[in-house]
Amino acid sequence: MNEMSILMHLLSKKRSAYQIGATEEEILDILNVKNKNKSIYFQNLIVGLSNYLIPLGLQIKFNSLNLHWYLSSDKEITELISANPFEGKPSLAATLLCTLTSCLKNSGSAPIQEIRNLRNKKDIMSDLKELEKEGYLIIDKTTYQIHLTPLIGYKLDLHKLLINLSLKLKESKI
Repeated sequence: MNEMSILMHLLSKKRSAYQIGATEEEILDILNVKNKNKSIYFQNLIVGLSNYLIPLGLQIKFNSLNLHWYLSSDKEITELISANPFEGKPSLAATLLCTLTSCLKNSGSAPIQEIRNLRNKKDIMSDLKELEKEGYLIIDKTTYQIHLTPLIGYKLDLHKLLINLSLKLKESKI
């Protein structure tokens, strides 16, 4: 196997229901790269493979929630799905956004009561259970805390979401 084959295998490997791909360290370790310029080597490897895959409708993406690089298909379809994976279910989208906001504010987990207050809705448990069923979050029933799973980083373009939210806030202040 050459390094491109190994890299394709690592980037497309599904590790669990919430995780695909591999971290930079895992890739470099499997490729047995140990020199001081390994970060530069890694970037060249990712860019080279990415350029090779573009005509095939594939691209390499980075999930900032769990630091995994992964293989994604067809940019246009992915962007369409990333734009609104909850089409027809605005309640789920709103609850997930409030959960994401609260988890970011509280360093990774959020109390259900805080999400309920942000959402300004008395009963959000059905939405939370549906989001848990879809794999976006985990509900800790003993502490009433919500934890996001890395799946959200694969399904939503968090960078684009945060930029759009920032722009909307900036527009509303003007």
